[in-house]
Amino acid sequence: MGILFVSAGTLLVEKKDSPELTDARINLTIRSIGHQLLLHSGDSSSRVMPVRKINAATFLLEFQSPFAFVPDTLVQVVHRSVAAAHLPLHYMVNVLSCTNNNLVVYGYEFLEQKKEAIPCTGRIQPVGCYVIRILFPDQLATSNASAKTYVWLAALSAMLLVAFVGSGFRKRDKTENKPNKHQSPETGTFIALGKYAFYDMHRRLKSENESIELSDKESRLLKIFASHPNQTIDRERLLKEVWEDDGVFVGRSLDVFVSKLRKKLQNDSSLRLVNVHGKGYKLETEVNYFS
Repeated sequence: MGILFVSAGTLLVEKKDSPELTDARINLTIRSIGHQLLLHSGDSSSRVMPVRKINAATFLLEFQSPFAFVPDTLVQVVHRSVAAAHLPLHYMVNVLSCTNNNLVVYGYEFLEQKKEAIPCTGRIQPVGCYVIRILFPDQLATSNASAKTYVWLAALSAMLLVAFVGSGFRKRDKTENKPNKHQSPETGTFIALGKYAFYDMHRRLKSENESIELSDKESRLLKIFASHPNQTIDRERLLKEVWEDDGVFVGRSLDVFVSKLRKKLQNDSSLRLVNVHGKGYKLETEVNYFS
């Protein structure tokens, strides 16, 4: 009987779409996007390189030769292809420069429920070496859910087997059934923040047209905000994490440095560092884009 229960658990897992099938569909869709972009740029002979999977949610589209693209065309081609393949309509697209330390030259996030207008779609990007990174946030959740489902079924089967066969298997290491933890989808040494690339290790914000130097405390504050966009961060937490080494917490110092950060972010209207009365501060972000 124990063996029968194990088999039933295995069959339940196999009824779900396999990750390999989902990856194959995403791979074909992204390659199609690449071919369409080359055709729109007037290139009918260059190759689209094999799609690279970075993690469960992130894929890279690379090209054999430099090309130019119109952001409006990119947005339309990606959305039409993703919708036709019945892939999740929540995705993020970043275009990276191969020749400029993978700096993001254009990007946006599409979330069907919000239907926000995507800015900066009219300006033609010059001929260059580009890599397109496409992230499906829902894939991370699906991957986690699949792992948890498998673990739950395996644990249930194991318990039933123990009940009918004996207590010998109770000594097995419980850590075998823990779900795998997924790494952060970040693939570079910077944090994408509005139109900026935030290099926290170098305390610098970079965009296409400017480079902004940050002090140590400005950089540490911004890293906390950038890691928790649109979330209120308590004053006590900010003071503890940024000023703890100083030995003295001065609330006014926090306000001063937040004010300095506001001035350095003022050229990006999609970023707003706001005061949440009686609680702390929050970095409000609109749809993610880079231009």
